[in-house]
This record gives sequence, C-alpha cells and structure tokens, in this order.
Amino acid sequence: MMSVYPRRIFVSNRLPFSINAKGELKRGSGGLVSALMGVSRNESFSWFGFETDTQAANQLHDAVKAVQPQIECYPVYLQKERYEKYYNGFANDIIWPLFHYEGHLANFNRNNWAAYQEANQKMAEAIAKVAKPGDSVWIHDFHFFLLPKMLRELAPEVKIGFFLHIPFPSAELFRQLPVREEMLSGILHCDLIGFHEHSYLRQFIVSLKTVLGVDASFVEAECEGHKAQLGVYPISIEGDEFKEKSATPEVERKVQDYKEQHNVEFMMLGIDRLDYTKGLELKLRGLQQALRKYPELRGKVSLLQIAIPTREKVPAYMKIKREVDQLVGAINGEFGTPSHNPVHYVFNSVKETELLALYRRANAAIVTSKRDGMNLVAMEFVMCQDLKTPGSLILSEFAGAASLLSDALLVNPWDVDSIADAIKKAFSMSEEERFDRMSHLQEILSKYSSTRWANGFLKDLEKTVLTPIRVVQDLRPEVSHWSDRFQRKLHSKPLRILLDYDGTLVSIMKRPEQVKLMEDTRKALQELSHRAEVFILSGRNMEFLDSQLSETDLNLAAEHGAFVKIKGREWQNRISSDIQSWFPHVEKIMADYTERVPLSFIEKKRACLVWHFRLSPPDFAAYQSKKMDDELQLGMANMPVSITMGNMIVEAKAIECNKGNFLRWLKQDGADVNYLCIGDDRTDEDMFVAQNGEGLSVKVGPGKTAAQYRLKSQSDVVVFLNSLIRFLDKTTESRAASV
Repeated sequence: MMSVYPRRIFVSNRLPFSINAKGELKRGSGGLVSALMGVSRNESFSWFGFETDTQAANQLHDAVKAVQPQIECYPVYLQKERYEKYYNGFANDIIWPLFHYEGHLANFNRNNWAAYQEANQKMAEAIAKVAKPGDSVWIHDFHFFLLPKMLRELAPEVKIGFFLHIPFPSAELFRQLPVREEMLSGILHCDLIGFHEHSYLRQFIVSLKTVLGVDASFVEAECEGHKAQLGVYPISIEGDEFKEKSATPEVERKVQDYKEQHNVEFMMLGIDRLDYTKGLELKLRGLQQALRKYPELRGKVSLLQIAIPTREKVPAYMKIKREVDQLVGAINGEFGTPSHNPVHYVFNSVKETELLALYRRANAAIVTSKRDGMNLVAMEFVMCQDLKTPGSLILSEFAGAASLLSDALLVNPWDVDSIADAIKKAFSMSEEERFDRMSHLQEILSKYSSTRWANGFLKDLEKTVLTPIRVVQDLRPEVSHWSDRFQRKLHSKPLRILLDYDGTLVSIMKRPEQVKLMEDTRKALQELSHRAEVFILSGRNMEFLDSQLSETDLNLAAEHGAFVKIKGREWQNRISSDIQSWFPHVEKIMADYTERVPLSFIEKKRACLVWHFRLSPPDFAAYQSKKMDDELQLGMANMPVSITMGNMIVEAKAIECNKGNFLRWLKQDGADVNYLCIGDDRTDEDMFVAQNGEGLSVKVGPGKTAAQYRLKSQSDVVVFLNSLIRFLDKTTESRAASV
C-alpha cells in the first residue's frame, strides 16, 4: 500500500530519468539514483531536478509515471543560458575547485552568482507548490546551498535535509568565497545536514564559527532559535549487486579476453574522470618512482588507466590532460620495451560489462585523489574481486572512502615514495594477506549498502522536530513605518525605557575615553525623559555616566546595573557578593595577557574588570581572548563572578553586574508599565532574555539576538528616539481627547 502523506521529496541537479534524441525514456546510473530508488521502492515519492529542454520538461512527468507509477518526476525548466551560468559558471567554477582545495582555480563572477540564486529560487518555488506540511525534502549537493532557506520561507512546515557529496574545505579556504555568509545562512535552515566524513563535518563547524559566529557541536547547530541536526553518513554502493553482476558468464568471458590482451604479471587499474581533483598526474609520478626505485618491477607491472573525458573545453581540464599525456609518454619512453608498455592509457568511457571485467581482472586498483567526497570506484573494485584470487586496493587517504576502507593500502598522493612503496607492497603481498584485507573490505560493504545509507539519513530526518527560525523584524526608525503591533505595545501602557550606552547611544570607538555623547542625542534623551521613565543602563562606571549625563533628568545604572542612581537621589550599591574573592586573581591573569598582546589594556571598575583589545592585531588578539576566556571560565568556575566575551573585550564582573538581573530588580516595584529595552551587544542579550517576550526589545546592528526587533545601525537610534517622542506626544493627546 503506497502512502500519500507525509511524502518523501528528493532534489538533485538533474532528474534520475531523461528523454533521449529518439524520444525514449532512459534511467540514469550512479550511486545516488540506485540508493534513492531502492529506499523508496514500496512507497510513492517525488523527485525534482532541472531540465533545459522545454519538450523534455513537458514530457518527463507523464513518461515516468507511465513506467514507474510510484514516482512523481518534476522537471524544473531553466533556460539553457541561465543553467550554464548557475551550473558551470558558479557551481563548477567556484564551489567545486574551492571545496576540493584548488582555490587558485576558483573564478567568481557576480552574474554567475545571480544565476545560482535564481536557480535555487526557481527550485524552491517549484517544490513549495507540491510539498505539504510534514513532508520530508532531501536536497542533494553543492548546487543547492541557498535552497533550504528559500524553501523554509515558502514551506515552513516541511522537514528539510541536505547532504553534501563533496568535501567541505577548511575554514581558511572557505573564507575565500565572497558569498560565504549567504551560503552558510542558506544551509542552516535545514533540519538535518549530512557529510560523508567526520573531517568534513569538523571543518563545517569551524566555518560556522569563523564566518557566522555560530557555535555548533558535532550533533547540532543552533541559529536564531532554529536547531539543525548534524551527522556523518558515508555513502556506499549496492555491494551484493556488484558482486553478483561481476560473476556472470558474460563478464567472466570478458575477463579471459583481458588476460590474453594484457599479458602482464601484475596489472593495476585506474578508473577516473579526467578532473584535476583526481590526482592522475600524481598517480603517474608514483608509478614512475616505483619503476625507478624498484627495478625488479620493470616489465612485470603495468597500469591500465581509463580517463573519462569531462569539461574538455575548460582550460584547467585541458591543462591536466596535456600533463597526463606527457607523463604517459615519458614513462613509456623511459621504461617501455617492444613487448611491454608500463602505461596503457585510454581517454574514453567504458561500458558496464567492460568495467566489471576490468575490476575482476586487475591485480590492484589505484586511486590517488587529491580530494574526493567518497570515491565509489574503490568500493566497486572491492566488491568485484574474486576472493579465490584477490587483488589489492591502493587508496588516497584524502578520499572519503578511506574512512570506510581502512584495510586498503592508504597513501599520501603527493608523496611519490608513498605510492611507489604501496605498489611494491601490493605486488609482493602474500595471498593470505590479500585475502584477509579484501575479505574484510567486502564484509564491510556487504553490510553497509547505499540503500542503508539512504535509509539511515531519512530516518534521522523524519524524526527531527521542527524548530522555527526566530524572525527578528527590521524596525525602520521613522514612526510612519512602525508596525501596528509595535505601536499598540507602545500605546497600551506607560513606558519604562532601558538604553545601553556604547554602540547604542554612541558609536563604538577604539579607545573608551574618546566616546562623547552627541548634542542631538543628549537633547532627544532629555525630551524623552519628560514623557517616559528612562534608564541609561551601561557597562561604564559611575564617574563616567555622571560626567556625561549628570545635567539630565535620566536614571543611571552603571557597571551593567550593579550601581543605580534614580534621578534626584544618590548612587545605590546593589552588590552583596564578595568581589575580593576573585578580583585580584582575574586582574593578574588579564595583566599577563596584556603583556602578550600589543596595545591591549585593562579597564578597572568597582565590580568589573574589562580587557580591551580593540587596538590590537585582530586575529592574534581574538585568539588570545578565547584563551583568556577559557582560562577564566575554568579558574573562576566556583566564584561569584561572570566571564563574558563582548565586542573586542573580555569582561569579568560580579554576578550582580548583569542587565537581566537589573531588569528583574526593577520589576519588583510592581509598576504597571511596558518595558522598551534597546542595546547592541552580548551584555544586552541578558536584558532581552529577561523580558521573556513581554514588552518590546530592539537590537541595534547585525548578529544573533533574542530581541524582537532590529535597528540596522547605531546612526538609526537618535532618529528612532525622536520618532518615539512624537509618537508619545500623539498618544498623550489622544488619551486626553478621549477623557
């Protein structure tokens, strides 16, 4: 019985079916098609992909339905020129080289980026027309980094999974991408994100922190209230199917033909797309070194290299072909004889029967990828081996398959001696060792198939719990642009306003003592204090706030609320904890770091110590600040002190020095008022959280926040305050008129 809802929806660049020139329906090959077709064999599912031919786009859905009733194929038409820019111009010319550590080949173009955005948006709109609440949408690969966010906006109640089939690069390399924030923000709207290998996940987590400032564990990343589950799911093949196919009489006959044609004692096989990521030139240099280093291999060892053509007109691919051609000639020229060539080079693809026979005939397969998401060729070779006469697998440690196939001979492809020694070991290996290694590899792949891979991911996706992104509404500073909800909140009760100082009322300066309140801001605050109860809640000390604001009718709270001055009264001390139990120790640690980091300095207050590094070399100082934070968090764990990292600062403060704590203290007077809290940095988040959704909260500037609204920059604040004054005046007039 086929289920109707919830349904599984798969998304890939191209569909698993196509219509050829004769109008015939053809099913695609490849591990992904086999895995997803296998996992959904007994239920209906949908599959979305791009199509550039209008006729095929119109025919595909019905043509597939007639042959496979449980499959709804949705071709999304993309004009050929736009597809080229999205697919070749951006996905293949930026993401592919960058994610495979070939950053020098990355070619960023704004028009291609626009096409990538357009393609992702078109796909999101097409899926949203079909997807129902509760459906699971599984998005595949680097063509769709923006799709999760776009789809979430259109269909918020579907579960979204994303799997990356290529490596994820180091954070330093990822930073080279001009649109890095958009790419990561797009994918973070998923409910589950999967990678082939643990190192790819680790590098993704580091990139989240360095690019977006998002902290993540190996199982979860949280941003704006939404939680994306993270996981490692190494793809596999249908191993038993390959084993069965390779043992057919047709393949066996072909094996015998190859043995007669390649009458050599030890034949190695290479099957690779002619792509710069596959390391064909490294493989050939390794073979060359093996023949030089081990003369006994000459005349006995040969390499049959099948290089499958791809993107032949692209300069980088033309270059690697020239290099491979030259190396093949050089090796055969140096070591060839009239009866033996060390390298047989085929620049063409091969049929399935031929491929299976080559796997079975070869004494060894050699894979020297510089970077590879997984490399299924290595797995196919393993499962096609006859355990009566097993061969060996030489595998790059930089291929994702190395994480599963640990019994292979792992090599560093840039180390020619490593490859040479592996070739010699494979040649000399005893039959017993070959059997032990190959039988264990086959056992792994027999128990872990591509269908199990897909099942594992889908089960994890389907049991995720939807956690909606918290939407922080942009707040235009002019009253005419305020939403009805915002205005109603302001209008409903008298206002008590809590305003941060640095970064909110004044711009952040390199030196704290340089900060001065602008006259128009001072005037707005004074006017506002006649219409509402206003508190300037700052990390600054009492003396500074007095010097700047003593002539106003404002309430002042210094050192994050530890000291408070209600207008007309003296300063009040709210601290009851023992400051001296931690103050000298923290001061000493901060002094040590001040010695290490040029131009850093300590700001000493009554209940706070602040280490500033705004003037220091940014990367070095940021690293040292994290070390200091770790050291203080550990050393002061049982003390009445809070350690926080802010905007170019590390701050140690008494537990009463907390804006959330101050807000809760204010509320104890029971006044029936609405609270409006405005701030810009980490210390203000305590205040926003303490509001617990009540009143109004406004974050100034970018970044993650618990606030309900956002003003784009500090320069908007004084405009907003003046608008607020006009609004409160109108509110007073309307109340008076209604009496």
